[in-house]
Amino acid sequence: MQATQIEIAALRHPKAEQDRLVVAGEELAAIVSATEHATNGVLSAAELIEKTAVKLKARTSDAGEKADLDGIMDAVVSIFEACNFQDITGQRIGKVVRTLDFIEERVVNMIQTWGPEAFANLHTAVEVPVAEEAKLLNGPQLQGKAISQSEIDALFG
Repeated sequence: MQATQIEIAALRHPKAEQDRLVVAGEELAAIVSATEHATNGVLSAAELIEKTAVKLKARTSDAGEKADLDGIMDAVVSIFEACNFQDITGQRIGKVVRTLDFIEERVVNMIQTWGPEAFANLHTAVEVPVAEEAKLLNGPQLQGKAISQSEIDALFG
């Protein structure tokens, strides 16, 4: 039973400031948001290309230019089709987030069943092994959790 409590505490200690499952869900939500934003930018640019190609095609009588513009419009359609990945990716990540939420609920229920006192003498944090080079990579930060530019400037000021 103590081994189970240790494993649960490694996932979510009642006194810990950070919940690994919640953080994982937040990171996945950030991925969905970033890919949606990027995809919208790609789609907007593709729509502009398509509108411009249609206008140019209407103004030219040259068969070669019309064929080239048809090629551009076909490529734009391919871009639209390829951007469907974002919706599919979002759906798949949503399934993972729901699974993490389910696991989180189960962990919270187990902690409530035993009571916080059962975890009082257990460590609040378990170190996750990370490769040396990965320790140097902080990657993109979640909104509101990153160091601000003014804080960075203060380090060098």
